[in-house]
Amino acid sequence: MLYTISTSPYYSDFNSLISLLTEQDEVLLLQDGVLLGHKISFGNKDNNFLIQLKDKGIRIFVLQNDVEARGLISYMSSYVCHISYIDFVQLTVKHTQHFAW
Repeated sequence: MLYTISTSPYYSDFNSLISLLTEQDEVLLLQDGVLLGHKISFGNKDNNFLIQLKDKGIRIFVLQNDVEARGLISYMSSYVCHISYIDFVQLTVKHTQHFAW
């Protein structure tokens, strides 16, 4: 299943989301959801939300345009894969089920 996250992880029930995810799922970060993919500014480490997703083996994508619009390109974790709108469409074709978070 494809999960799209469009809100900041700081303003959502992230624990509920993480309990739903399996290794077969993929996550796309868009709009303010791209904040989930940033590194912590001190120490250059991944944030706790991202670490939980990594520990579950979840593939994480981020919409490049939304990252650029927020000026976060240099702050994004290397774990997330930057994709275009065309790639976004391909993800929706790949996953017959979609859950917007």
